[in-house]
Amino acid sequence: MKQFWAIYKFEFKNYVKNKGFLIVTILLVAAAAVVLSLPRLGEMIGSSDSQAEQQAAGTEEKSEILLSAASLEEAEKAAAYFNQALTDTRFTPVDEDEASLKKEIEAGAYSDAVMLTGDLSYTRITANVSMYDTLDSRLESAILNYYRQTAMEELGVSEADANKILTTQVECSLVQTGDGKNQMENFFYTYILIFALYMAILLYGQFVATSVATEKSTRAMELLITSTKPKNLMFGKVFGAGSAGLAQFVLIFGTCYLFYNLNASYFQDDWIVQSIFNMPLSILMYAILFLVLGFFLYAFLYGALASLVSRMEELSSAVMPVTFLFIIAFLVVVYSMNSGNVDSVLMKACSFIPFTSPMSMFVRIAMGQVAGWEIALSVLILVVSTIAIGFLAAGIYRMGVLIYGKAPTPVEMIKMLKNNRKRA
Repeated sequence: MKQFWAIYKFEFKNYVKNKGFLIVTILLVAAAAVVLSLPRLGEMIGSSDSQAEQQAAGTEEKSEILLSAASLEEAEKAAAYFNQALTDTRFTPVDEDEASLKKEIEAGAYSDAVMLTGDLSYTRITANVSMYDTLDSRLESAILNYYRQTAMEELGVSEADANKILTTQVECSLVQTGDGKNQMENFFYTYILIFALYMAILLYGQFVATSVATEKSTRAMELLITSTKPKNLMFGKVFGAGSAGLAQFVLIFGTCYLFYNLNASYFQDDWIVQSIFNMPLSILMYAILFLVLGFFLYAFLYGALASLVSRMEELSSAVMPVTFLFIIAFLVVVYSMNSGNVDSVLMKACSFIPFTSPMSMFVRIAMGQVAGWEIALSVLILVVSTIAIGFLAAGIYRMGVLIYGKAPTPVEMIKMLKNNRKRA
């Protein structure tokens, strides 16, 4: 046990003291703090503006649009309604034809002109249409409501009653039964956690592989194996890297949570941010559980494969099968999330395969319907598989000390493991 703790502390300190690790951590923490403080910073910058700028902002001119109809009287009536409906625009009624309106627009005196050619039709005259132009959609809605109000007035409905009818809103109260899930609300924080899990496993798994391959290429592994058991070496490396990674993620997400709470009042109307930071505690605990187990599973695999290479140049090709397997699992999960079918037969099957369950089972817990026994069985299979692969990786690590040149095939590796067991 002393050997394990010595290796664990050594590996953990190596990651924590690494300049690249520190720089990435500091940059991500700073970025999280700045992004979640942007609304407050914007308000502070705005409040430091001069009094003249504030007054100018308060009296900002509205965009002015010429409005023509069959008669000036009709144009004035429509303009009065549109000015109330579209508060950021000023409609000026005129009695001009299309040719005259075109000249006004070409002269640059007005940005747009609108000709009401019928009860529910119009012609818009403008010089430029921006990529984010929304005038047509807003104008169509205003014209439709104006038509409905005019029609109701002709039928004897007062203007006040007509406005009341047109502005009435439908109210909906959503009641979910049992353990139902709202996939739209849960999607954003589930995607963020899945992506964090994906990056952590892929990144820190590669770190473990690089560490083992470096020791192998420099012959340091041969010295270590003589004084330390392979099991302690492999588990110490993986746990050291895992602890450093978990500490980094806790620091980053802790910073996000802290600055969100400091600026929570600025995000009250942002339902996406609200849904992310108001996730249930149980979901967060499941995310940590599957992150830890998934990392250990893949880190052992990366470490075992890295111990078989003789040079650093061979590392990427050695770990490529495991990387591809993990990427495929990630793509299956993301596709299921985007389609909304997280309880498909494929996802259910992936929930019990240890190489895919860290992501697929977590997504089903967050966005789908999953029984308690399914979660327990998935976690049990994952735990047992991780421990088994850990001891298998230690055995491969022990063999890897003597293997140089071409890496053995899986069949050859199994035979070598059996022979080592018989000798032991």
